[in-house]
Amino acid sequence: MDMCKWDMNKELYKAFLNCENEKVLMAVTCIRDGTHYVGRRPPVNSPEAMREWYFDAQGVYDRCIERTAATNFYGQAFPSASAYFGTGGDAKYFKGCRYQLTEETVWFFPSLEHEDLPEYLGQDSILSDELAYVRQLGKLGIGKYLVAVPDNCGMVDTLANLCGSEVLLEYMLEDPDWVKACLRRIMDAYFDSTQRFYEALCESNFGGSTHGWMQLWVDGKLQHLQADFCVMISPKMFEEFILPDLEEACNWLDYSIYHFDGQEQIRHLDMLLSINKLNTIQWTHVAGQPDFTAFIPVYKKIQAAGKGLILAPTSVKQAKELIENLEPQGLYLVINANNEVEAKEYLSLISTAGV
Repeated sequence: MDMCKWDMNKELYKAFLNCENEKVLMAVTCIRDGTHYVGRRPPVNSPEAMREWYFDAQGVYDRCIERTAATNFYGQAFPSASAYFGTGGDAKYFKGCRYQLTEETVWFFPSLEHEDLPEYLGQDSILSDELAYVRQLGKLGIGKYLVAVPDNCGMVDTLANLCGSEVLLEYMLEDPDWVKACLRRIMDAYFDSTQRFYEALCESNFGGSTHGWMQLWVDGKLQHLQADFCVMISPKMFEEFILPDLEEACNWLDYSIYHFDGQEQIRHLDMLLSINKLNTIQWTHVAGQPDFTAFIPVYKKIQAAGKGLILAPTSVKQAKELIENLEPQGLYLVINANNEVEAKEYLSLISTAGV
């Protein structure tokens, strides 16, 4: 890593999180021209091979170095290694959790019965393997890449992994007290496991935390929060079951980002914006929904509430429209360009320190 550029970018990340950046931040990556990079695939699709694929730090290090060597990093972009253990992966730390590691993701299968409460096993679960893995991956890559925090989002999505989304909807109506008791246990486990990951990765992340696919570093505990489950419930149920845990998590973290998954969550936006300690909203465009730029009025509302905004436009035209219509303060564009020519077209849209 270019340490001079890194020191400059660290200050820009800090400014962004406080909505104090004077110019739009932009992280652009692309495969180097003339490089025919094809990522490795697991040799055999078996449980044993998948476990090695996820937890062999040397193998992950080798793949990361190959990818980094084939990639150009522009602006605020930086190389990072994955600590991905599944979205809502903290479900695996509870007794009886059923899951399957696959090449692309981790699948969860209902395992929690209504008469039970989730029992957190802590380091007596796969959490101990995950922590050992990230420590080793971090030591191997010091000065070469940062190690991203896992997508352990806690809260309702984790509970949906444990008991199934349809069943959880039924319980919210028929036994809300049981749901709240489950969420309490999940939140306590989330705080414990997140703290352990922060301590395990702190040294390799320059004393802070890194979010990989959002291309962000902070000088404290960072985690993205999410409640994708909320697209299936009303604002009243969001306020009852989800908002209190989001507020508690934002108060506990040093920096927080909410992963906003498509237009169905707009009905909950006012409550999200009411969370004082929520720093940033990352908007994900969902296939089949209107063009990315169709939601500019919503983005403006987010900015007007004093929240940062992470967007991932997929064309130069989209990026240009976003930059022209939004305030630069608290705006961060994270882009995967198709080639070096396109990457430079993106970069020409702005004049940002460090680009």
